[in-house]
Amino acid sequence: MASSARPPLTAAAWTPLLREALAREGRSRLALRGTSMLPTLPVECEIEVAPLAPRTPIGSLVVFATGDTLVAHRLVRRSGERSVTQGDGRWVPDPLIGAEQLLGVAVAAYLGARRCWPGRAEPALRWFWVARYYLLRPLRFTWHLPHRLR
Repeated sequence: MASSARPPLTAAAWTPLLREALAREGRSRLALRGTSMLPTLPVECEIEVAPLAPRTPIGSLVVFATGDTLVAHRLVRRSGERSVTQGDGRWVPDPLIGAEQLLGVAVAAYLGARRCWPGRAEPALRWFWVARYYLLRPLRFTWHLPHRLR
């Protein structure tokens, strides 16, 4: 008897589908799981994703593909054609991502039918999280220095 289980869908398969859906529909909702965006976003919520603007502002929550995973983290810096993102609940940034990995920008989050993000304080909070990235840079360098000297 043959198994009817399908192999998991890979990023190579679903990334073009998400791009097409965003281009056609304008917005899409995705389930978010994990703690990397605490306290900004709850552990389990749905985010509404819109297509990227030509120059997405620093501080925006961007959705990108890494491996076979979709990630929603804050855009904290650009480095040439690459971007630096970091979860609000993380102390270290993600590895650099390329423009081809960026899929969209989160514009809202929902717990059930209730909108839980962005709140009125989001414009100020986005700069808090970006500033934290820059303020922690010297500490990250100092922490990594002994490992680099080995």
